[in-house]
Amino acid sequence: MYGFYSSENQETMTLAFLISAHTDPIHLARLLKSLPEDAAFFIHIDSKTDITPFLSLRKDPRVHLLSRRINVMWGSIRQVEYQMELLREALSSGTFHRLIAISGLDYPLWSNARIIEFFSRLGDKEILQGIRMTHQGAAAVNYRRYRWLNGHPWKAGSFPNKLRVALQRLTYGIGIRKPLSFRLQGIEYQLYKGASWWAISPELAAYVLHEWDTNKALVKYFSTAFCPDETFIQTIAFNSPFASRCMLQEGRYTSLSALTPLTYIDYHPVIKVLTEEDWPALKQSGKMFCRKTVTGISDRLLDRIDRERNI
Repeated sequence: MYGFYSSENQETMTLAFLISAHTDPIHLARLLKSLPEDAAFFIHIDSKTDITPFLSLRKDPRVHLLSRRINVMWGSIRQVEYQMELLREALSSGTFHRLIAISGLDYPLWSNARIIEFFSRLGDKEILQGIRMTHQGAAAVNYRRYRWLNGHPWKAGSFPNKLRVALQRLTYGIGIRKPLSFRLQGIEYQLYKGASWWAISPELAAYVLHEWDTNKALVKYFSTAFCPDETFIQTIAFNSPFASRCMLQEGRYTSLSALTPLTYIDYHPVIKVLTEEDWPALKQSGKMFCRKTVTGISDRLLDRIDRERNI
C-alpha cells in the first residue's frame, strides 16, 4: 500500500546515510571516507549555501547530492521538508536495511564492523526515540504556541518578520493554544518529541513519507509548530502500527540528549564544537556518532577517534 521495502530476504547489510549539510565540505569528505565502503550517501545541501565546494563529492559513486534543495530555516517546517526529500531519494534509489540520519558535522566513534554488526542484529526495532508531550507541563510551553508563517525566509528586523513575531505573541497573549493531542482524518494523535538523528527501517520511512505526501491536515498542523523536525516523524511513528517498534521514553522530559540514542551531542548552552579534550566523555558515552566536529578545531580529536575506533 505504501510502497514498503522488505529487508527480510536481503543477504548483505545495506545502509543509507541521510546527511544534511550547509558548511565544511572538507569535513564532509572525511566523514564519507570514514563510513562503510558499501554504504550509500544521500546528501542535502542547504540552498543558501554555495554548492560548488561540494560538487567534487560526486566523484564517489556512492554519493547522491539532492537536486532539489531546501532553504532550511531553524525551527520551521522547511527542516521536515528536507528530511522528506532525503527519504524520497533514498527509497527511490535502492533497497536498504536502514536509513540513518546524521549531519555533515558528525563523525563515527564506532568501527565500521561494529556499526554493521549493530544494525544486522537490530531486527525490526526502530532507532527512533520519543516522549509524549501532552503531560509535560512547562517543558511543553513552546509546543503550545502557534508559529505562524515560520516557513518564510524573512530577515530579523524586517517588517514582515516583525509582523510575524507580533502575530505569534498576540495569538498566545489572547489565550489561543496549539493542541498537543488532536484528531485528524479519523485518527487520534498525541504529540511526541525526539531528536532529528535516528535510524529507521525503509518500511517506517515509506509510511512517514506517505503521510507527508497525502495527509495535508497533518502537514498543516506541523507548519505552525515549534521545531517540527523533532516532532513530525516521532508523532507519526508513535501514533501508528510502528509504535511498538520504536523507543518510548517514559516519565518527564529532561533533555534532548536523553532522546538522542546514537549520537553524542553537548547541547548546552549551544551545541559545542568538540575538541580532543572531549575524548574521555565521547569514549564513556558509548554512542555510535558524535556531533559537532569541524575542520581545524576538531582535527586532533578526529585523528584520535580514527586511531581508537579501529583498534
